[in-house]
Amino acid sequence: MKIIKNSSILSQDYIPDTIVGRAEQLGHIEDLIRGSDACSAFVIRGNPGTGKTLMGKFLLKEMKEFKGRYVNCYVNQTDRSIVSAILNNPNIRLPELGNTRAESLSNLLFKELPDKNNLIVLDESQSLKRSHGQIVYILSRSRELGGPDIKLLLLSMEEPEMYLDMSTLSGLGRYNRVALKEYGADDLYKILESRASNGLYEGSYTESAIARISELAEESGSARIAIELLRNSALYAESRNVFLDEESVLQAFRDFSPPLDDSSLINLEDDELRLLKTLLQSIAPESGFKTSDLKSLNAGISDSKLYKFLKTIEMAGFVKKSRIGKGYSGGVENEYILRVSRKVLLSKLTMMEKSMETPGRES
Repeated sequence: MKIIKNSSILSQDYIPDTIVGRAEQLGHIEDLIRGSDACSAFVIRGNPGTGKTLMGKFLLKEMKEFKGRYVNCYVNQTDRSIVSAILNNPNIRLPELGNTRAESLSNLLFKELPDKNNLIVLDESQSLKRSHGQIVYILSRSRELGGPDIKLLLLSMEEPEMYLDMSTLSGLGRYNRVALKEYGADDLYKILESRASNGLYEGSYTESAIARISELAEESGSARIAIELLRNSALYAESRNVFLDEESVLQAFRDFSPPLDDSSLINLEDDELRLLKTLLQSIAPESGFKTSDLKSLNAGISDSKLYKFLKTIEMAGFVKKSRIGKGYSGGVENEYILRVSRKVLLSKLTMMEKSMETPGRES
């Protein structure tokens, strides 16, 4: 039987008319953007699946008085590529003599943008910490640099202090930041109920199936994982010509791998990337690992570095704590299990290593 009526509504790119659980934060950011002349940069921070990208695109859609532009900084990690994306011109040319690269980019950008009502959203902005570029400084200080009025919205998994330099940070105040918490089961249910009512055929699914998906996704607090599990469950039921019920959800969940956010790897330092790859190569596909296993892989790693690494990969959604056991020193230690495909994650790490080794990359 047909389950899926409109697959685009089950996509991560779909922008609903209302955003569940984020009305207060949206209203706060809208008020700041519309009413603040003192500061032109704003930050929405949260873990994967908490609604950062959705909120950024929703604001661009709703605030029609602004000329909006969206740029994914994981895809565009250099100043030049970000300017190209903002201007929608992949072939921008810079003067070869005279100004520095940053000055040339800012002059070109300011010349092309309107004098006011510019709203630029930089998603995955934590990805910029590897390029050490100046684009955030240029955009957030555009008025001081003789450019147009620009409202800049940064979407990030990290606090700005982790990837911006002091001169750029000085233009950001604490009041113009929003931190998103993970979704609870009730909000996840409302999100899934809305997606199902608009994207699935009436009578093809049960309310208990939606409730079960929200319960399964509650541990992650991620709407991204919940929506992907809804889509997978619908595809499973459709392929077997059955209703989307709790049994279909549980069967689909058995083989479910949460979507892997490539930009999550940006949060890891080079030595942490190597440690993660070594860890993945040393454990069986379906087994977990303990903190003592990491110690054996890297005997010289400090406790603070070890727990920073574990916290980072847990926040990125790569692993989850399974239980507490006796540690290598007689105390307690955490045990972890992978929440993403080991093979896929290894493949992503290998691709990232190759891209970092490519000579002549623009910084």
